[in-house]
Amino acid sequence: MPFQDLREFIDRLDKEGELARVKVEVDPKYEIGVIMRKVFDQRGKAVLFENVAGHHMPLLCGAMDTYNRYALGIGSPPEVRAILEKTVAAARHPLPPVLVNDAPCQERVLTGEEVNLYDFPVPLWHHLDPGPFIGTLGNVITKDPETGKHNAGIYRQQIQGKNKTGLLATQQVGVILQKYLDAGRPMPVATVIGPNPAMLASSCFHLPLGEDEFSAAGALMGEPLKMVKCKTIDLEVPAHAEIVLEGEIPCDKSQWEMEGPFGEFTGYYGGVVGKKPSIILKAITSRADPIFQATMEGKPPSESTTLRTIGHSTGAWIKLEKAKVPGFKRAYFSDMGCAVFMLIIALEKQYYQGNARQAIMAHWSMSHVGKWVIVVDDDIDIFDRAQVEWALATRVQPHRDIIITDNLQPGTNLDPSIHPDDRPFPATRCSRIGIDATKQFKGFDFPPEIKSRPEDVEKVESRWKEYGLD
Repeated sequence: MPFQDLREFIDRLDKEGELARVKVEVDPKYEIGVIMRKVFDQRGKAVLFENVAGHHMPLLCGAMDTYNRYALGIGSPPEVRAILEKTVAAARHPLPPVLVNDAPCQERVLTGEEVNLYDFPVPLWHHLDPGPFIGTLGNVITKDPETGKHNAGIYRQQIQGKNKTGLLATQQVGVILQKYLDAGRPMPVATVIGPNPAMLASSCFHLPLGEDEFSAAGALMGEPLKMVKCKTIDLEVPAHAEIVLEGEIPCDKSQWEMEGPFGEFTGYYGGVVGKKPSIILKAITSRADPIFQATMEGKPPSESTTLRTIGHSTGAWIKLEKAKVPGFKRAYFSDMGCAVFMLIIALEKQYYQGNARQAIMAHWSMSHVGKWVIVVDDDIDIFDRAQVEWALATRVQPHRDIIITDNLQPGTNLDPSIHPDDRPFPATRCSRIGIDATKQFKGFDFPPEIKSRPEDVEKVESRWKEYGLD
């Protein structure tokens, strides 16, 4: 059965031995960040901090960190290939949400002077962060003013006061915001904290703008996601979430405040310090006894790495399918490439000269991520770094097989290798590299690969126990 809410998932993690409960008091200033860095490095359990100093609300971290827990959350076998098969299928066959009148996420409604972001156990993750960031796993929900279609994604939010957060409004939410600014209208924003695991997963899918992450979540669950109308803004949110922040980004940029930097998923402090969109809250709705969910960003591995690896791989896979690139088979963003910088594409066959380059350029035309794109033949397991490196070592001549672009390509503004003058969104620009690591259309036939004859392999397998080598 799918998990309707975060609480059901926490209970299941507990039963599976995948949850650690920290009952001693912990300091939200730096201590929790250091704890989670060690937990992520060890690929440890999800952690429920039950005694955060100065707060009565528990804090959950690392719930979707490992493929095992991610798979548990979406009902998949615990292996990256099987997970991607399910997420891609969900993106292909969305199941629209349903609207309900009553929702657990609105058991408690705070407005006006009652709104206070400092009531939440938000860690100060890193010692150079300018303040606490409440948005590290929050689903930022907006609505395109032209199409009326919802969008959900994870974007960082810095607390700027009791009722104000700074939003790093890039990628799709940045496009939607620009539409509101052009129309001279404030943009409604809902930030959902603590959704069920399917919604958290789907919010990272990086689908084409206009495609519905709520419907993808429903497809993952096998039943429609229940949604409810917000109390003070014209948006709908998952009904079984823990917490919802309702607000608006004003058109008047004099009301925007300084934001950043923040210790980011790249392992560096990211985001140019500057005046960025601020969300002024109108209300906070929640369960009567909410659980706060967040994660520590940092270099791989981390919970954020896992979510982005599956999410960006799913998005790239779907976009390349929609582009109908001949021969396309599968796509995977390398986790240790921070899940945004290195994409590996497998072609089952090249149908003509330049087919591999077409796949590279098709991805670049549809996405700002994928600074490195590597195309391999289908005999290479794209999920196995050793096989990909072997293909790079033995099937590539740099002068023939590598494309290096100019520095006018779109990129991620959090890439620390980009010159600071070129980082700010929406003017982020970078260069990209594409590598054809296939064997076809190279002007000659490759030598035969070293492979044992099937009959010899069968003989050895049948006698393996006799050798005493296990």
